[in-house]
Amino acid sequence: MSNLKLKHPEQKIVDATIRLLRRIGYRNIITELQFCERVLDIYAYKKSCSLAIEAKVKSPTKVFEQASRHKYIADYSLVSILKNKTNKTAIELSKKLGIGIIFVRKDSKERYYAKIFTKGIRSDKKNEYLVKYILEKAGEAK
Repeated sequence: MSNLKLKHPEQKIVDATIRLLRRIGYRNIITELQFCERVLDIYAYKKSCSLAIEAKVKSPTKVFEQASRHKYIADYSLVSILKNKTNKTAIELSKKLGIGIIFVRKDSKERYYAKIFTKGIRSDKKNEYLVKYILEKAGEAK
């Protein structure tokens, strides 16, 4: 589905997240977007809203640290992580930092599904000039 070269479980999280984004109307989806010497897993946008999404299998603290950097390029910054019994830390970090959560779960047939748990708080730090520059470098004109 996407062209990411991620570890297998993380790729499944990314693919499930992309399917969710398409279902809710996002058609402009960029994977592996270069941003300040880093790579953003997913950047999705439509006319009225943009999302920056970091996907991780483990380490909720690290994924939230990464996601907090993306408030300058998106209306909402989110993390996409596996849903499990120990998501308490992720939920606490989401509330504290205003970063949304997409939970990904797998069913009994090993299919992965994503669902937005919380969208987070709209960023007041988004810089349209920075967004335009990054998208032009990625070959996407916004």
